[in-house]
Amino acid sequence: MEEEMEKYKRAGKIAGEVLKYAATLVEKNARVVDVAEKIDEKILSLGVNPGFPVNISINEMAAHFTPQLNETLMIKEEDYVKLDVGISVDGYIGDTAMTVRVAGKDDLIECSEKMLAAALEMFKPGTTIGEIGEAIESVSKEFGFNAVRNLTGHSLDRYDLHAGRTIPNIKNDSKYQLREDEIYAVEPFVTTGEGFVKESGSPLIFRWINDVPSRYPEARRILELAKNKYQRLPFAKRWIQKEISPTKVELALRQLIAEKALYGYTPLKEVSEKPVSQAEHTVIVKDKPIITTLRK
Repeated sequence: MEEEMEKYKRAGKIAGEVLKYAATLVEKNARVVDVAEKIDEKILSLGVNPGFPVNISINEMAAHFTPQLNETLMIKEEDYVKLDVGISVDGYIGDTAMTVRVAGKDDLIECSEKMLAAALEMFKPGTTIGEIGEAIESVSKEFGFNAVRNLTGHSLDRYDLHAGRTIPNIKNDSKYQLREDEIYAVEPFVTTGEGFVKESGSPLIFRWINDVPSRYPEARRILELAKNKYQRLPFAKRWIQKEISPTKVELALRQLIAEKALYGYTPLKEVSEKPVSQAEHTVIVKDKPIITTLRK
């Protein structure tokens, strides 16, 4: 157990370092794909692997957006740029996020950070998930904003980013009591809009589910990469586009999703198209909670 905890701590420490670096890349007119590529390079330079592709979700796009190689999207001064970074150390994950705005922090960003701070101190044995959700939502109400109701924090396990338990960002009836040494990614989302997200567009992030026979060599190659190079953790279409002809990637990915060999994460957009802010840390449940992803 102690060895596992040390790997979680190392993954978290590196995730915090990478996120701090990522924030320096958010500049007016920066190409989102360039930011993502630099973050990928930084992760590999530190001798570790991504726990998932960096999410760079802007304004009303709340989560699960990562650019393709041909992405033309550029960052504007007023944009709410959510950077969500994951690091894997032998399958033990550090997951952390922040919202950056070239124009400067405002009340929406401050609210998400205070929602997170209120939650983290509660990650002690015996605290219920219902109590945590109520504390998170109460902060959003103090600011006059809405917590996003259908996005949640989540438990972590080895090679498993969403390991079964969820941490809603709203008041809920869960009586589940946290247990010592459980690992959670805590990630409040808050918006000036209605507080719900919906799927929007096509998947840009994928995860291996199952092997299937295929007569297409490109599909077989993607499954091989998903299992071995990407360690069955989520991977980006952008990464596959570097390995296989982009025109063949589209067909192979569609086939693999249809055959339930891959799961596709569709970008999630706030239903009223209002901006969303996110803050996130990974925490180990203790009498004094251990935040693994603190940025030094």
